[in-house]
Amino acid sequence: MTTCTVYNVEDSIADFFTKTSTTRQTCDDRAKDLVGGTVSPINIQGFCSYSVYAGPSLEYVVQFRLKSLELKTENTKLAKQLYGRLAPDVSFAGQLGDDDIAGKEPLYIYLANRIRGVTQLDFNLTHDCPENSQENFAWRKTLMGDMSRFFALSWKSPQVIDLSYRNRLSQTYTSELQLLLTALPVRFHAVIQICIDSVDAIISLPMVLLHQDLGDCNIMVDETTCHLVGVIDWAEAEIGPFGLNLSALESLSGKPHLRNGWSRYEDYSILQDTFWDTFKEEVGDFSKDDLRTIRLARITGLLLTHGFTSRLANDPNQVPIGDDERGRYNMLLLDGFLLNPDTRFEGLD
Repeated sequence: MTTCTVYNVEDSIADFFTKTSTTRQTCDDRAKDLVGGTVSPINIQGFCSYSVYAGPSLEYVVQFRLKSLELKTENTKLAKQLYGRLAPDVSFAGQLGDDDIAGKEPLYIYLANRIRGVTQLDFNLTHDCPENSQENFAWRKTLMGDMSRFFALSWKSPQVIDLSYRNRLSQTYTSELQLLLTALPVRFHAVIQICIDSVDAIISLPMVLLHQDLGDCNIMVDETTCHLVGVIDWAEAEIGPFGLNLSALESLSGKPHLRNGWSRYEDYSILQDTFWDTFKEEVGDFSKDDLRTIRLARITGLLLTHGFTSRLANDPNQVPIGDDERGRYNMLLLDGFLLNPDTRFEGLD
């Protein structure tokens, strides 16, 4: 029988500080020193950081990250350059804690403006309407159109990379997919092989800044209209082929069920049309070959995200999912998006 652990923010914060060479109180005091006002912990904390709202009107975010998982500030600056008001302005603000305490890490401090609005998750919880109500149809269509414009910004601003970087990406994707080919059940092998055979085509797509965690806690929306107001947490962002993170948008048009698998909302087709019609309006027409390759990139990104256990930047070892609670959940998603004829991705025929 599967049991679900209820998230508790205070427990999460306490667990984080068992890894650090400083204290929560010291962090709170530093946040006040940096921007004044009061300090309030953010409701959902990351595994590798402690984040607070701070300032006279709680208009700043101060994040304390494990030193081994420091932010790539060049990527946060690029996100701000590409997405403007939709991305926070992040700066490095020093270190807390000692480097020489065994088993403990100091913390790097980062300061950012707070993007107002609420998370997509909080919006959904606050507006407790039936999932297939007219209100939800309108809100989902609004957000899907905005997310399409968000993705279009990256397509229109491709990044220049050298051949060695492109080759490293190709080698990484190929080796990780081959590992999944040996580790995942045989029912996924045909799809994985398609992705392996398509790596060269995927690598030929425009290289863009990929947000690697486009979940409903990192998408910020207007609390009334559900218009996109920002995307937060660029810690794992990296340059890669367009489309590799598109599978994250499936949460806007469907939901998982631990017994019945993935199901689509009644407006699924409308939402897909909204995304691609808006995308074409923003970037101009693109070829059918481009669309086919983008869909293959989406499938590849899904496999690389959900085919492995979660791994942080300081733990590069790839471990395919297994028969545990997290593994079974990811397997459910892979079955829904890759195999179930009623919910599988386009581009697999």
